[in-house]
Amino acid sequence: MSSLVTASWLATHLEEVVLLDASIRRTETGYVSGLPEYEAGHLPGARFADVFEQFSDPAAGFAFGAPGKKQIEDAARSVGISGDTTVVVYDRLSGAWAARLWWVFRSFGIERVFVLDGGLSAWTAAGFDLVTGPDQGPVQPGDVTAVAQEGFFVGLSEVQALSENPSAGDPVVCALRGSEYDRGHIPNSSSLPYPSLLAPDGTVDLDQARRAAREYDAADQVVLYCGGAINAAGLALALTEGGLPIGRITLYDGSLSEWKSDPARPLTTDQS
Repeated sequence: MSSLVTASWLATHLEEVVLLDASIRRTETGYVSGLPEYEAGHLPGARFADVFEQFSDPAAGFAFGAPGKKQIEDAARSVGISGDTTVVVYDRLSGAWAARLWWVFRSFGIERVFVLDGGLSAWTAAGFDLVTGPDQGPVQPGDVTAVAQEGFFVGLSEVQALSENPSAGDPVVCALRGSEYDRGHIPNSSSLPYPSLLAPDGTVDLDQARRAAREYDAADQVVLYCGGAINAAGLALALTEGGLPIGRITLYDGSLSEWKSDPARPLTTDQS
């Protein structure tokens, strides 16, 4: 079953879903909250999902660390998610931010979560309107129960071990653009840029995704990383759409944010 929905499908089901706007604004120095962009224009009925504070752990020690059980439960309930809720997430960049929420929700057993293929751009390209103004909050809080699932994330020690003793059965794969990978990546990791699996309109290119997924047919578990496990989540979504089972994908949550925090940990460049 696909984890993507189209703009046309969403337009006819807006009243049946909890719709989350996971927008982030990119600046010259990094990323900041997308709340001003949300207030300037968002899909009808969408709640703003704060990926910085609400849906990430600020105390993780690296960017966008996965939240704990209580935090995700409180955050999910605050936007109106209950056990039987269908959730649709979108953003206004590459879709990776929406995919990050999709992955985090799934890691706590909240599985009725989908990503709007192509995000806000797909919505407006289809001729649908946006609305403006602050988040009005949910009609009523949700009561979902989060149950932590194994296998969605791996930590530094596991990735270090795979870097030092690479295994074809557990490949470590960088989801950053090729130029960023060339500037410095975890030793013995390979490159599969998430943007390479997107069509020009920002939707997932299913042909490319299927070809990429087939490259890992023999792998037991594919470990994905990037700068802060955001593009890695986008890549995880694209690979599952291409046919790689979700249980054979995991994210290095610390990604390069954590790896590079200790100068003693090596990086490989295209000149290395």
